[in-house]
Amino acid sequence: MPRPSPYLALLDNLHTGVVIHAADTSILYSNPRAGELLGLSKDQMVGKKAIDPGWHFVDADGQPISADQYPVSRAITQCQPLAETVFGIIAPGRALPMWVLVSAYPEFEAQGDLRQVVVNFHDISALKQAQETLRASEFQFRNLFETVAQGIVYQDRDGHITAANPAAQRILGLTLDQLQGRVSTDPSWRAVHEDGGAFPGEQHPAMLALRSGRPIHGVVMGITAPGRGLVWISVDASPLFDDGAVSGVYAIFEDITERRNREEKVRQWAFFDPLTRLPNRHLLNDRIAQALAACRRGGQFGALLVLDLDNFKPLNDKHGHLAGDQLLQEVATRLTTAVREADTVARFGGDEFVVLVPTLSQDAAQSVRQAMVVAEKIRAALAAPHLLRPQEPGAATIEHRCSASIGGALFDASSGDGLAVLRRADQAMYEAKRDGRNRISFSTEPQAGPDAMAPSSRARAIRPSDQP
Repeated sequence: MPRPSPYLALLDNLHTGVVIHAADTSILYSNPRAGELLGLSKDQMVGKKAIDPGWHFVDADGQPISADQYPVSRAITQCQPLAETVFGIIAPGRALPMWVLVSAYPEFEAQGDLRQVVVNFHDISALKQAQETLRASEFQFRNLFETVAQGIVYQDRDGHITAANPAAQRILGLTLDQLQGRVSTDPSWRAVHEDGGAFPGEQHPAMLALRSGRPIHGVVMGITAPGRGLVWISVDASPLFDDGAVSGVYAIFEDITERRNREEKVRQWAFFDPLTRLPNRHLLNDRIAQALAACRRGGQFGALLVLDLDNFKPLNDKHGHLAGDQLLQEVATRLTTAVREADTVARFGGDEFVVLVPTLSQDAAQSVRQAMVVAEKIRAALAAPHLLRPQEPGAATIEHRCSASIGGALFDASSGDGLAVLRRADQAMYEAKRDGRNRISFSTEPQAGPDAMAPSSRARAIRPSDQP
Protein backbone atom coordinates (compact mmCIF):
# COMPACT_ATOMS: atom_id res chain seq x y z
CA MET A 1 0.00 0.00 0.00
CA PRO A 2 1.49 3.35 -1.00
CA ARG A 3 2.27 5.68 1.84
CA PRO A 4 0.43 9.07 1.88
CA SER A 5 2.61 12.00 0.97
CA PRO A 6 3.83 14.13 3.88
CA TYR A 7 2.08 17.08 2.21
CA LEU A 8 -1.38 15.51 2.40
CA ALA A 9 -0.74 14.15 5.90
CA LEU A 10 0.02 17.66 7.07
CA LEU A 11 -3.16 19.03 5.50
CA ASP A 12 -5.25 16.24 7.00
CA ASN A 13 -4.13 17.21 10.50
CA LEU A 14 -4.48 20.97 10.23
CA HIS A 15 -7.05 22.72 12.41
CA THR A 16 -7.71 24.98 9.44
CA GLY A 17 -10.16 23.98 6.72
CA VAL A 18 -8.40 23.44 3.38
CA VAL A 19 -10.12 22.86 0.04
CA ILE A 20 -8.23 22.54 -3.27
CA HIS A 21 -10.17 23.44 -6.42
CA ALA A 22 -9.42 22.69 -10.02
CA ALA A 23 -9.47 25.46 -12.59
CA ASP A 24 -13.20 24.85 -13.15
CA THR A 25 -13.80 25.24 -9.34
CA SER A 26 -14.49 21.51 -8.87
CA ILE A 27 -13.14 20.22 -5.56
CA LEU A 28 -10.03 18.08 -5.83
CA TYR A 29 -9.31 17.72 -2.12
CA SER A 30 -10.95 18.58 1.22
CA ASN A 31 -9.27 18.00 4.55
CA PRO A 32 -11.23 16.68 7.56
CA ARG A 33 -11.44 20.08 9.22
CA ALA A 34 -13.12 21.58 6.13
CA GLY A 35 -15.76 18.86 6.17
CA GLU A 36 -16.26 19.32 9.90
CA LEU A 37 -16.78 23.07 9.52
CA LEU A 38 -19.12 22.72 6.57
CA GLY A 39 -21.02 19.74 7.95
CA LEU A 40 -20.24 17.66 4.82
CA SER A 41 -18.45 14.41 4.26
CA LYS A 42 -15.47 14.13 1.96
CA ASP A 43 -17.62 12.26 -0.58
CA GLN A 44 -20.18 15.10 -0.50
CA MET A 45 -17.48 17.60 -1.42
CA VAL A 46 -14.90 16.04 -3.72
CA GLY A 47 -15.91 16.36 -7.35
CA LYS A 48 -18.46 19.09 -6.72
CA LYS A 49 -17.98 22.62 -7.91
CA ALA A 50 -17.90 25.66 -5.67
CA ILE A 51 -20.87 26.99 -7.58
CA ASP A 52 -23.30 24.49 -6.11
CA PRO A 53 -26.89 25.09 -5.02
CA GLY A 54 -26.16 23.12 -1.86
CA TRP A 55 -24.43 26.09 -0.27
CA HIS A 56 -23.85 29.73 -0.93
CA PHE A 57 -21.81 32.62 0.43
CA VAL A 58 -22.83 35.90 2.07
CA ASP A 59 -20.67 38.96 2.64
CA ALA A 60 -19.60 40.36 6.03
CA ASP A 61 -22.92 42.23 6.30
CA GLY A 62 -24.91 39.02 5.70
CA GLN A 63 -25.95 39.90 2.14
CA PRO A 64 -25.90 37.09 -0.48
CA ILE A 65 -23.16 37.43 -3.08
CA SER A 66 -23.07 36.23 -6.65
CA ALA A 67 -21.10 33.13 -7.66
CA ASP A 68 -18.47 35.17 -9.48
CA GLN A 69 -17.60 36.79 -6.13
CA TYR A 70 -16.98 33.49 -4.31
CA PRO A 71 -13.40 33.28 -2.99
CA VAL A 72 -12.29 30.65 -5.50
CA SER A 73 -14.01 32.50 -8.37
CA ARG A 74 -12.21 35.72 -7.57
CA ALA A 75 -8.84 34.00 -7.34
CA ILE A 76 -9.45 32.32 -10.74
CA THR A 77 -10.74 35.39 -12.61
CA GLN A 78 -8.27 37.84 -11.11
CA CYS A 79 -5.31 35.41 -11.05
CA GLN A 80 -4.43 37.03 -7.75
CA PRO A 81 -4.49 35.71 -4.18
CA LEU A 82 -7.43 36.68 -2.00
CA ALA A 83 -6.15 37.37 1.49
CA GLU A 84 -8.12 36.94 4.72
CA THR A 85 -11.61 38.07 3.78
CA VAL A 86 -14.69 37.53 5.94
CA PHE A 87 -17.47 35.46 4.39
CA GLY A 88 -20.47 33.64 5.70
CA ILE A 89 -21.27 30.14 4.41
CA ILE A 90 -24.85 28.87 4.36
CA ALA A 91 -24.26 25.12 4.35
CA PRO A 92 -26.91 22.41 3.92
CA GLY A 93 -29.14 22.07 7.00
CA ARG A 94 -28.03 25.40 8.49
CA ALA A 95 -30.31 28.43 8.69
CA LEU A 96 -27.60 30.78 9.92
CA PRO A 97 -24.23 31.37 8.28
CA MET A 98 -21.01 30.01 9.59
CA TRP A 99 -18.52 32.87 9.57
CA VAL A 100 -15.08 32.15 8.20
CA LEU A 101 -11.94 34.08 7.43
CA VAL A 102 -10.98 32.93 3.91
CA SER A 103 -7.77 33.07 1.87
CA ALA A 104 -7.51 31.74 -1.70
CA TYR A 105 -4.24 31.21 -3.55
CA PRO A 106 -4.05 30.32 -7.28
CA GLU A 107 -1.20 28.00 -8.35
CA PHE A 108 0.05 27.93 -11.94
CA GLU A 109 1.83 25.46 -14.25
CA ALA A 110 5.28 26.27 -15.55
CA GLN A 111 3.82 27.55 -18.80
CA GLY A 112 1.46 29.89 -16.86
CA ASP A 113 -1.76 27.93 -17.01
CA LEU A 114 -3.85 27.79 -13.83
CA ARG A 115 -3.39 24.45 -12.20
CA GLN A 116 -5.44 24.74 -8.98
CA VAL A 117 -6.65 27.11 -6.26
CA VAL A 118 -5.93 26.39 -2.60
CA VAL A 119 -8.56 27.81 -0.26
CA ASN A 120 -8.14 27.79 3.51
CA PHE A 121 -10.58 29.11 6.06
CA HIS A 122 -10.85 29.57 9.82
CA ASP A 123 -14.06 29.50 11.83
CA ILE A 124 -14.55 32.98 13.28
CA SER A 125 -18.21 32.58 14.21
CA ALA A 126 -17.50 33.20 17.90
CA LEU A 127 -15.46 36.29 17.06
CA LYS A 128 -18.16 37.51 14.69
CA GLN A 129 -20.78 36.99 17.39
CA ALA A 130 -18.64 38.90 19.87
CA GLN A 131 -18.27 41.72 17.37
CA GLU A 132 -21.99 41.79 16.78
CA THR A 133 -22.62 41.84 20.52
CA LEU A 134 -20.09 44.65 20.92
CA ARG A 135 -21.64 46.53 18.02
CA ALA A 136 -25.10 46.15 19.55
CA SER A 137 -23.75 47.25 22.91
CA GLU A 138 -22.06 50.27 21.34
CA PHE A 139 -25.29 51.12 19.54
CA GLN A 140 -27.25 50.87 22.77
CA PHE A 141 -24.67 52.96 24.59
CA ARG A 142 -24.62 55.56 21.83
CA ASN A 143 -28.41 55.65 21.81
CA LEU A 144 -28.42 56.05 25.60
CA PHE A 145 -25.72 58.72 25.40
CA GLU A 146 -27.70 60.65 22.82
CA THR A 147 -31.17 60.37 24.40
CA VAL A 148 -30.69 60.28 28.20
CA ALA A 149 -32.09 63.30 30.03
CA GLN A 150 -28.94 63.74 32.15
CA GLY A 151 -25.97 65.65 30.80
CA ILE A 152 -22.84 63.58 30.16
CA VAL A 153 -19.44 65.15 29.55
CA TYR A 154 -16.13 63.37 28.93
CA GLN A 155 -12.87 65.09 29.84
CA ASP A 156 -9.31 63.96 29.14
CA ARG A 157 -6.61 63.59 31.75
CA ASP A 158 -5.88 67.35 31.52
CA GLY A 159 -9.53 68.20 32.12
CA HIS A 160 -10.37 69.24 28.56
CA ILE A 161 -13.88 68.33 27.38
CA THR A 162 -13.76 65.87 24.47
CA ALA A 163 -17.42 64.85 24.19
CA ALA A 164 -20.81 66.04 25.45
CA ASN A 165 -24.23 64.58 24.80
CA PRO A 166 -27.22 66.66 23.60
CA ALA A 167 -28.62 66.94 27.13
CA ALA A 168 -25.33 68.42 28.38
CA GLN A 169 -25.37 70.92 25.52
CA ARG A 170 -28.95 71.92 26.35
CA ILE A 171 -28.34 72.25 30.10
CA LEU A 172 -25.11 74.21 29.69
CA GLY A 173 -26.46 76.36 26.87
CA LEU A 174 -23.45 75.59 24.63
CA THR A 175 -22.96 73.59 21.44
CA LEU A 176 -20.54 70.68 21.20
CA ASP A 177 -18.07 72.87 19.29
CA GLN A 178 -18.26 75.46 22.06
CA LEU A 179 -17.75 72.84 24.77
CA GLN A 180 -14.90 70.87 23.24
CA GLY A 181 -11.57 71.93 24.66
CA ARG A 182 -13.03 73.82 27.63
CA VAL A 183 -12.03 72.91 31.17
CA SER A 184 -13.84 72.99 34.50
CA THR A 185 -11.48 75.70 35.74
CA ASP A 186 -12.69 78.11 33.03
CA PRO A 187 -13.77 81.24 34.98
CA SER A 188 -16.56 81.97 32.47
CA TRP A 189 -18.65 79.25 34.16
CA ARG A 190 -18.88 81.59 37.20
CA ALA A 191 -19.69 78.59 39.38
CA VAL A 192 -21.12 79.06 42.88
CA HIS A 193 -21.81 76.94 45.94
CA GLU A 194 -25.31 76.50 47.33
CA ASP A 195 -24.69 79.38 49.75
CA GLY A 196 -23.77 81.68 46.86
CA GLY A 197 -20.02 81.63 47.51
CA ALA A 198 -17.56 81.18 44.65
CA PHE A 199 -16.90 77.58 43.58
CA PRO A 200 -13.21 77.42 42.53
CA GLY A 201 -12.59 75.45 39.34
CA GLU A 202 -10.07 73.14 40.97
CA GLN A 203 -12.82 72.00 43.37
CA HIS A 204 -15.19 70.97 40.58
CA PRO A 205 -16.18 67.29 40.84
CA ALA A 206 -14.45 66.34 37.56
CA MET A 207 -11.15 67.89 38.67
CA LEU A 208 -11.35 66.21 42.10
CA ALA A 209 -11.99 62.83 40.43
CA LEU A 210 -9.02 63.36 38.09
CA ARG A 211 -6.69 64.22 40.98
CA SER A 212 -7.88 61.61 43.47
CA GLY A 213 -8.80 58.72 41.17
CA ARG A 214 -12.00 58.31 43.19
CA PRO A 215 -15.62 58.94 42.17
CA ILE A 216 -17.33 62.07 43.46
CA HIS A 217 -21.09 62.00 44.06
CA GLY A 218 -23.94 64.43 44.59
CA VAL A 219 -22.18 67.78 44.37
CA VAL A 220 -24.64 70.66 43.90
CA MET A 221 -23.34 73.73 42.13
CA GLY A 222 -24.65 76.70 40.20
CA ILE A 223 -23.17 77.72 36.86
CA THR A 224 -23.88 80.52 34.42
CA ALA A 225 -25.31 79.16 31.15
CA PRO A 226 -25.63 81.44 28.08
CA GLY A 227 -29.26 82.37 27.55
CA ARG A 228 -30.35 80.69 30.80
CA GLY A 229 -28.60 82.60 33.57
CA LEU A 230 -27.84 80.72 36.78
CA VAL A 231 -28.43 76.98 36.36
CA TRP A 232 -28.25 74.54 39.28
CA ILE A 233 -26.90 71.06 38.64
CA SER A 234 -26.21 67.96 40.74
CA VAL A 235 -22.98 66.32 39.55
CA ASP A 236 -21.42 62.85 39.79
CA ALA A 237 -17.91 62.38 38.39
CA SER A 238 -16.09 59.07 37.86
CA PRO A 239 -12.46 58.65 36.76
CA LEU A 240 -11.46 56.47 33.79
CA PHE A 241 -8.33 54.30 33.92
CA ASP A 242 -5.82 53.04 31.37
CA ASP A 243 -3.26 50.49 32.65
CA GLY A 244 -3.99 51.58 36.21
CA ALA A 245 -3.48 55.31 35.58
CA VAL A 246 -6.25 57.91 35.41
CA SER A 247 -6.79 58.67 31.73
CA GLY A 248 -9.86 60.88 31.93
CA VAL A 249 -13.16 61.44 33.66
CA TYR A 250 -16.81 61.50 32.81
CA ALA A 251 -19.32 63.70 34.62
CA ILE A 252 -23.04 63.00 34.73
CA PHE A 253 -25.20 65.88 35.87
CA GLU A 254 -28.88 66.63 36.33
CA ASP A 255 -30.55 70.00 35.89
CA ILE A 256 -32.16 70.70 39.29
CA THR A 257 -32.89 74.39 38.67
CA GLU A 258 -36.68 74.01 38.74
CA ARG A 259 -36.56 71.75 41.80
CA ARG A 260 -34.28 74.17 43.62
CA ASN A 261 -36.54 77.11 42.71
CA ARG A 262 -39.53 75.21 44.08
CA GLU A 263 -37.62 74.44 47.27
CA GLU A 264 -36.64 78.09 47.56
CA LYS A 265 -40.28 79.13 47.22
CA VAL A 266 -41.25 76.69 49.96
CA ARG A 267 -38.45 78.07 52.13
CA GLN A 268 -39.66 81.61 51.46
CA TRP A 269 -43.20 80.66 52.42
CA ALA A 270 -41.99 78.92 55.57
CA PHE A 271 -39.47 81.49 56.82
CA PHE A 272 -40.19 84.83 55.17
CA ASP A 273 -43.08 87.27 55.30
CA PRO A 274 -44.67 87.33 51.81
CA LEU A 275 -45.43 91.08 51.91
CA THR A 276 -42.13 92.54 53.13
CA ARG A 277 -39.78 89.63 52.29
CA LEU A 278 -38.41 89.91 55.81
CA PRO A 279 -37.81 86.86 58.04
CA ASN A 280 -40.96 85.80 59.87
CA ARG A 281 -41.21 84.77 63.51
CA HIS A 282 -40.13 81.16 62.74
CA LEU A 283 -36.83 82.27 61.25
CA LEU A 284 -36.45 84.98 63.89
CA ASN A 285 -36.76 82.39 66.68
CA ASP A 286 -33.96 80.40 65.05
CA ARG A 287 -31.76 83.52 64.75
CA ILE A 288 -32.39 84.41 68.42
CA ALA A 289 -31.38 80.89 69.48
CA GLN A 290 -28.18 81.22 67.44
CA ALA A 291 -27.45 84.62 69.03
CA LEU A 292 -27.93 83.23 72.55
CA ALA A 293 -25.56 80.36 71.75
CA ALA A 294 -22.99 82.85 70.44
CA CYS A 295 -23.29 84.88 73.67
CA ARG A 296 -22.61 81.75 75.70
CA ARG A 297 -19.52 81.01 73.62
CA GLY A 298 -18.13 84.54 73.40
CA GLY A 299 -19.30 86.12 76.66
CA GLN A 300 -20.77 89.17 74.94
CA PHE A 301 -24.23 90.75 75.06
CA GLY A 302 -26.88 91.09 72.39
CA ALA A 303 -30.07 93.10 72.10
CA LEU A 304 -33.58 92.58 70.83
CA LEU A 305 -35.71 95.54 69.69
CA VAL A 306 -39.49 95.23 69.29
CA LEU A 307 -41.21 98.14 67.55
CA ASP A 308 -44.82 98.94 66.85
CA LEU A 309 -46.00 101.65 64.42
CA ASP A 310 -47.82 104.46 66.23
CA ASN A 311 -50.03 105.76 63.44
CA PHE A 312 -50.80 102.77 61.25
CA LYS A 313 -54.54 102.18 61.74
CA PRO A 314 -55.63 105.67 60.61
CA LEU A 315 -53.81 105.13 57.30
CA ASN A 316 -55.66 101.84 56.74
CA ASP A 317 -58.99 103.38 57.70
CA LYS A 318 -58.61 106.39 55.42
CA HIS A 319 -56.75 105.01 52.39
CA GLY A 320 -57.35 101.25 52.52
CA HIS A 321 -55.22 98.19 53.04
CA LEU A 322 -53.18 98.63 49.86
CA ALA A 323 -51.80 101.87 51.24
CA GLY A 324 -51.16 100.11 54.55
CA ASP A 325 -49.29 97.33 52.77
CA GLN A 326 -47.20 99.88 50.94
CA LEU A 327 -46.28 101.56 54.23
CA LEU A 328 -45.24 98.21 55.74
CA GLN A 329 -42.99 97.59 52.73
CA GLU A 330 -41.46 101.06 53.11
CA VAL A 331 -40.88 100.46 56.82
CA ALA A 332 -39.16 97.14 56.03
CA THR A 333 -36.82 98.91 53.58
CA ARG A 334 -35.93 101.66 56.07
CA LEU A 335 -35.31 99.16 58.87
CA THR A 336 -33.02 97.02 56.70
CA THR A 337 -31.09 100.12 55.65
CA ALA A 338 -30.73 101.37 59.22
CA VAL A 339 -29.06 98.27 60.69
CA ARG A 340 -25.92 96.26 60.04
CA GLU A 341 -25.77 93.33 57.63
CA ALA A 342 -25.20 90.97 60.58
CA ASP A 343 -28.44 92.14 62.26
CA THR A 344 -31.83 90.55 61.55
CA VAL A 345 -34.96 92.54 60.75
CA ALA A 346 -38.16 90.49 61.00
CA ARG A 347 -41.87 91.17 60.70
CA PHE A 348 -43.59 89.75 63.74
CA GLY A 349 -47.10 90.28 62.47
CA GLY A 350 -49.43 93.20 61.69
CA ASP A 351 -47.49 96.45 62.14
CA GLU A 352 -45.02 94.97 64.63
CA PHE A 353 -41.36 94.43 63.68
CA VAL A 354 -38.38 92.99 65.54
CA VAL A 355 -34.69 93.80 65.14
CA LEU A 356 -32.09 91.38 66.50
CA VAL A 357 -28.65 92.84 67.23
CA PRO A 358 -26.74 89.61 67.98
CA THR A 359 -23.30 90.87 68.97
CA LEU A 360 -22.50 93.84 71.19
CA SER A 361 -19.83 94.47 73.82
CA GLN A 362 -18.83 92.20 76.69
CA ASP A 363 -19.63 95.10 79.01
CA ALA A 364 -23.32 95.57 79.88
CA ALA A 365 -23.29 99.38 80.05
CA GLN A 366 -21.38 99.67 76.80
CA SER A 367 -23.80 97.20 75.17
CA VAL A 368 -26.80 99.28 76.26
CA ARG A 369 -25.25 102.40 74.74
CA GLN A 370 -24.57 100.55 71.48
CA ALA A 371 -28.11 99.17 71.34
CA MET A 372 -29.60 102.61 72.07
CA VAL A 373 -27.67 104.06 69.11
CA VAL A 374 -29.23 101.43 66.85
CA ALA A 375 -32.71 102.01 68.29
CA GLU A 376 -32.51 105.79 67.86
CA LYS A 377 -31.28 105.40 64.30
CA ILE A 378 -34.34 103.22 63.61
CA ARG A 379 -36.71 105.64 65.38
CA ALA A 380 -35.42 108.60 63.39
CA ALA A 381 -35.56 106.68 60.08
CA LEU A 382 -39.19 105.73 60.61
CA ALA A 383 -40.24 109.18 61.85
CA ALA A 384 -39.36 110.81 58.52
CA PRO A 385 -42.41 111.34 56.23
CA HIS A 386 -43.46 108.38 54.08
CA LEU A 387 -44.52 109.15 50.50
CA LEU A 388 -46.92 106.46 49.33
CA ARG A 389 -47.92 106.22 45.70
CA PRO A 390 -51.27 104.47 45.15
CA GLN A 391 -51.48 102.14 42.18
CA GLU A 392 -54.73 103.66 40.91
CA PRO A 393 -54.16 105.83 37.81
CA GLY A 394 -54.34 109.52 38.62
CA ALA A 395 -54.37 108.99 42.39
CA ALA A 396 -52.46 111.58 44.42
CA THR A 397 -49.35 110.71 46.41
CA ILE A 398 -50.08 110.13 50.08
CA GLU A 399 -47.74 111.76 52.62
CA HIS A 400 -47.98 109.85 55.87
CA ARG A 401 -46.16 110.42 59.14
CA CYS A 402 -45.73 107.30 61.19
CA SER A 403 -43.52 107.13 64.27
CA ALA A 404 -42.68 103.96 66.17
CA SER A 405 -42.62 102.91 69.80
CA ILE A 406 -39.53 100.78 70.43
CA GLY A 407 -38.85 98.41 73.28
CA GLY A 408 -35.46 96.83 73.78
CA ALA A 409 -34.05 94.03 75.90
CA LEU A 410 -30.42 93.20 76.54
CA PHE A 411 -29.51 89.52 76.73
CA ASP A 412 -26.48 87.40 77.50
CA ALA A 413 -25.65 83.83 78.50
CA SER A 414 -27.88 84.08 81.59
CA SER A 415 -31.00 85.24 79.76
CA GLY A 416 -32.77 81.93 79.36
CA ASP A 417 -34.49 81.19 76.08
CA GLY A 418 -35.55 83.44 73.23
CA LEU A 419 -39.16 83.61 74.39
CA ALA A 420 -38.11 85.21 77.69
CA VAL A 421 -36.06 87.83 75.84
CA LEU A 422 -38.94 88.57 73.48
CA ARG A 423 -41.32 89.01 76.40
CA ARG A 424 -39.03 91.58 78.04
CA ALA A 425 -38.57 93.52 74.82
CA ASP A 426 -42.32 93.41 74.14
CA GLN A 427 -43.07 94.65 77.65
CA ALA A 428 -40.60 97.50 77.15
CA MET A 429 -42.33 98.42 73.88
CA TYR A 430 -45.72 98.70 75.62
CA GLU A 431 -44.12 100.94 78.24
CA ALA A 432 -42.84 103.20 75.44
CA LYS A 433 -46.39 103.42 74.07
CA ARG A 434 -47.84 104.23 77.50
CA ASP A 435 -45.25 106.95 77.97
CA GLY A 436 -46.38 108.83 74.89
CA ARG A 437 -45.31 106.86 71.78
CA ASN A 438 -42.39 107.70 69.46
CA ARG A 439 -40.12 106.62 72.29
CA ILE A 440 -37.54 103.99 73.21
CA SER A 441 -37.90 101.94 76.37
CA PHE A 442 -35.06 99.63 77.27
CA SER A 443 -34.85 96.68 79.67
CA THR A 444 -31.29 96.86 80.95
CA GLU A 445 -31.12 93.75 83.14
CA PRO A 446 -30.96 90.38 81.32
CA GLN A 447 -32.81 87.89 83.47
CA ALA A 448 -34.29 84.45 82.91
CA GLY A 449 -37.41 83.11 84.58
CA PRO A 450 -41.03 84.14 84.95
CA ASP A 451 -40.36 87.58 86.58
CA ALA A 452 -38.56 88.70 83.46
CA MET A 453 -42.03 89.88 82.38
CA ALA A 454 -42.72 91.91 85.50
CA PRO A 455 -42.59 95.72 85.11
CA SER A 456 -39.66 97.08 87.11
CA SER A 457 -36.95 99.68 87.12
CA ARG A 458 -35.16 97.61 84.54
CA ALA A 459 -37.24 99.24 81.82
CA ARG A 460 -36.80 102.98 81.25
CA ALA A 461 -38.64 105.14 78.72
CA ILE A 462 -36.56 107.60 76.74
CA ARG A 463 -37.94 110.50 74.70
CA PRO A 464 -36.28 111.49 71.44
CA SER A 465 -34.88 114.61 73.11
CA ASP A 466 -33.20 112.42 75.75
CA GLN A 467 -31.02 110.68 73.19
CA PRO A 468 -27.29 111.36 73.33
